[in-house]
Amino acid sequence: MKIISASCSKLQQTNPQPVWNEILNEKPDVLLLLGDNIYLDHDKHSDPNQLRKELNRLYANQFAEKNFANLISDLKSRNAKLIAIYDDHDFLGNNRYGGEHDPALREAAREEFIKAFSPPVSGEDVYYKISTELVDIILLDERFYRLAPHTSRNDRDAILGEAQWQWFEDAVSSTENGKFLLIASSTTLHTFGDESWEQYPGAFGRMVNLLRDRVGAFIVSGDVHRNALYDDSGVIEIVTSGVARNGIVFGSPRKNYGVLTFSQNEMRVELRSLKAGWRFDTTISKNNWTL
Repeated sequence: MKIISASCSKLQQTNPQPVWNEILNEKPDVLLLLGDNIYLDHDKHSDPNQLRKELNRLYANQFAEKNFANLISDLKSRNAKLIAIYDDHDFLGNNRYGGEHDPALREAAREEFIKAFSPPVSGEDVYYKISTELVDIILLDERFYRLAPHTSRNDRDAILGEAQWQWFEDAVSSTENGKFLLIASSTTLHTFGDESWEQYPGAFGRMVNLLRDRVGAFIVSGDVHRNALYDDSGVIEIVTSGVARNGIVFGSPRKNYGVLTFSQNEMRVELRSLKAGWRFDTTISKNNWTL
């Protein structure tokens, strides 16, 4: 079984996006998009209707990009899965948190995401769990209920909110023994950029305690425009970010994504990138669940 993970696609900057054709040729069983699937032109929206219009236009443009459109068509023809979450740039804007803004704004952003990707929903929420033969995938909503770190630093319910945390813990406990468990997180668990779970020690500790001793459990995250492998806390994190973005310094395109291939007892992790230092190819066995 093959899962491809990717995040951070800015069509205004990188158009066309031939990386999607590379991903099509991999023939994934699941394409997992980890947020910043589009980039808002304006980060300071205050009018829900204007936010809706902009998100609607940007999603339409992304789905019309020829390489992305071909990939989506191929997934559908093979009955493969497209699953997604949002982050800040396809929600309310750079480093903005839904819990701090007009509820009508965050609801507008969530509704446009649902229109674009048709995800399974938990009531009105977009966190959900997908089960496959070898892997259970839990996708979290880390924007809708979130507050700034300085207001919820030590809150165990931070980032997800109380109800989602309870749902998440139940979803983890209900995963079948022997299956891999992939947690899709738009924000990195460990500190790589200006946002991470580590900014919220209460919630970070709760996440680590939930996953650290669970063989086969790991986090896949985006946001930071680089690839990385990390397990400093005892929880394996795979970062795949910058699928269609230009570099800041030299302006050259980045084509970062992850290819996760599963057998009964092993996971092969291939992180693809134009930058040699961001490429990885390693196999992790359940018999030794560390990097």
